[in-house]
Amino acid sequence: MKSIVVSILVALTFVCAKSSPLPAAEESDDPCGKQSSNAEMSQCYSKAQGRINAKADSTANEIVAKFRKDAQDPAWGSVVGGQLRKAASALAESQRTWKTYRDQHCHAVMYSWTTGSGAGTAYEICLFSLGKARVQELRSDFNLN
Repeated sequence: MKSIVVSILVALTFVCAKSSPLPAAEESDDPCGKQSSNAEMSQCYSKAQGRINAKADSTANEIVAKFRKDAQDPAWGSVVGGQLRKAASALAESQRTWKTYRDQHCHAVMYSWTTGSGAGTAYEICLFSLGKARVQELRSDFNLN
């Protein structure tokens, strides 16, 4: 009985994977949604996630640099300057921590595929999606929109 259930689950997993290899990105600005093969999607998302995660890093670094520069302005005074230095340090640390979270979360997504060629693509899509959300979050939280 157990082997029948396992066989059914394996068959269903295979059928579902064949009919829809990966979940499509929800946003209309999905750069890789028109790729036809898993290999093409993986390659496309690998490039896209590299770009968006570099953008997340550069956006965080720009905000940190601005806080540090503004903290040096005597017009702000020592209290505001101190708060800006704290904001810069906290944001720099949050970016490091976020990258650790992103990597661990996306590895969990990849491992959840257990078998098949979609795992690597799922990992790249995850990195892309979280990077895109991080850029949006930074822009929104620090009034860069």
